[in-house]
Amino acid sequence: MKLYHGSKKFSPKPRPVVALGNFDGVHVAHRTMFSLARKMAKRMLGASVAYTFYPHPVKVLSPASAPKMINTLAQRLELIDAEGIHATVVEPFSLKFAHLSAEKWFRKVIVKNLKAQAVVAGYDFTFGSHRSGTVESLEKLCKENGIVCKILEAQIAGETLISSTQIRHFVAGGEMKRAAKLLGRPYFIDGHVIAGAGRGAQLGIRTANLQSENELIPQGGVYATQTRVGNRYYPSVTNIGINPTFGGKALSIETHLLDFKGDLYGKTLRIAFLQKIRDERTFASVTELVAQIHRDIARARLVK
Repeated sequence: MKLYHGSKKFSPKPRPVVALGNFDGVHVAHRTMFSLARKMAKRMLGASVAYTFYPHPVKVLSPASAPKMINTLAQRLELIDAEGIHATVVEPFSLKFAHLSAEKWFRKVIVKNLKAQAVVAGYDFTFGSHRSGTVESLEKLCKENGIVCKILEAQIAGETLISSTQIRHFVAGGEMKRAAKLLGRPYFIDGHVIAGAGRGAQLGIRTANLQSENELIPQGGVYATQTRVGNRYYPSVTNIGINPTFGGKALSIETHLLDFKGDLYGKTLRIAFLQKIRDERTFASVTELVAQIHRDIARARLVK
């Protein structure tokens, strides 16, 4: 996948079919959009293009109310690439850019810079200053400029709307299986292994202390997880919390790999969250804590 930092730098592809959106999470509905863009591009003998923003517009326009991102930009690009999109344009979002009217944005980005032959957008896509552009105005502008426009209707999983907002809600509440259903895969975070308190080694259960690259961290507790080291995943148990038995106060993310031998310090890990096992709690003694950890490990082995 070819990456362009800004639509001005986009090198015209043959008959671009452009999927529009923030694509945080690259969830099931986003993937449906990408599939549609690929199919349209194939029929038109063109190229599929994802057009997104960085940072998230709300982080620029209203930082205090900005949502915690499901993915880092690197993760988002990795996931888009996995969908078989030919090129992705990451538009730098600034206050100056935000002041473009809907029509000016369309003519500058869609017509002039991207030279789109077709666009695909979700039912709730908005664009331009004060989000004045709607899918109805997008359809109108496309028609006036001879551009094919496809609007994807709301996607539902069971009785749940598939959206980044709903996924954030599930992850923040520790509902990992419900989040995974909307994502189409388990929720994961990436991070570097840093020095911890060393209690795991003292207890005979070595853990890797992770400094997360992700903003969105699951609710505190103990989880059945899978941890990627290099190109291989290992079953694992991950604790998110403050270690109250030891009087801790700072939040930590510690993962114990069940079938791994070796040094993880300094490595980059990916932790995929499968299921919450229990809440974090204070134990009366270290012996009780160790016994519970072994029960957590046994339970985690059964989670698929």
